[in-house]
Amino acid sequence: MAVAASAVGPGATAVARVSCGRDLSCVPEVAGTLGAVARQGFDFLCMPIFHPRYKREFFQERAKNRPGPQTRSDLLLSGRDWNTLIVGKLSPWIRADSNVEKVLRNSEVAMLQELNFGAYLGLPAFLIPLKQADNPNLARVLCNHINTGHHTSMFWMRVPLLAPEDLRDDVIENEAVQELEEECAGEEKTWHWWHNFRTLCDYNKRVAVALEVGPDLPSNHVIDRWLGEPIKAAILPTNIFLTNKKGFPVLSKMHQRLVFRLLKLEVQFIITGAHHHPEKEFCSYLQYLEYLSQNRPPPSAYELFAKGYEDYLQSPLQPLMDNLESQTYEVFEKDPIKYSQYQQAIYKCLLDRVPDEEKETNV
Repeated sequence: MAVAASAVGPGATAVARVSCGRDLSCVPEVAGTLGAVARQGFDFLCMPIFHPRYKREFFQERAKNRPGPQTRSDLLLSGRDWNTLIVGKLSPWIRADSNVEKVLRNSEVAMLQELNFGAYLGLPAFLIPLKQADNPNLARVLCNHINTGHHTSMFWMRVPLLAPEDLRDDVIENEAVQELEEECAGEEKTWHWWHNFRTLCDYNKRVAVALEVGPDLPSNHVIDRWLGEPIKAAILPTNIFLTNKKGFPVLSKMHQRLVFRLLKLEVQFIITGAHHHPEKEFCSYLQYLEYLSQNRPPPSAYELFAKGYEDYLQSPLQPLMDNLESQTYEVFEKDPIKYSQYQQAIYKCLLDRVPDEEKETNV
């Protein structure tokens, strides 16, 4: 589900503008912050819907009966704004797969509380971080929420492209997943986090990826694997941007190539982190993404032809058994891989041909 994204109709030659949001860890005043973000040119706002300091206790007798509202009022914004301009974020203290029973139970109830409030607001998407390889309880709680009720929110799993060096909060939790971490070692570690989680969620179409890009990038093989996943958003921290001679934020060549490939998938971008270029406005990050979008390499004829059908399996065709239409053969001819390999085969065959002086004797 797109969040305030623009689109270009079939056959149009104009380049669709980049859909980009701003990520904030704390929003004291929702309407004012949303207005400020919109004036900077951003399309939506990622924010926690519960205050970061509002930790709930659901099992200790005195604390669980604490009076007062759960969070701020839903009347701070109109229903249309909640539905199109806000992406909810799970409170950072929630750890649904903690080894500490009290933390796990409190996190589970709090997570359901936040997901239910997000569904009540009608948020288009909800951002949930994946921080480790083993997340069975997180998957269970999320699947129960998806399968109950009539809400239609998407759930973007925030997964880093490369794992941090040390994800431990304590030694006990690290030992609990040590064997699984060893199997997923290397650059593909976080891909296995995502693969394990979406398998537990039975490949639910409402569970997608928000890929967080860091200063370091993995090999092209790993990036190719990620780009085959249902990526709905790409999170770009401000600390990955360099500074050009004029003081504007720019990306390295490798990051530019990744952004070009993400633009082909029509993902939405999210800028997160502090302002690292104080001499320029914060919107300069968004302006740079717009610049990349306008100067990206044009799509090939094959990409234009296959647009919209990248993730569909086609029924097998049997030309020697069935009488096919000429249009079907025209589709065959637009397959660049088959015919380029055929050309290479003919070329090598001609190089290996018999010399003219031996053509009478060498058969």
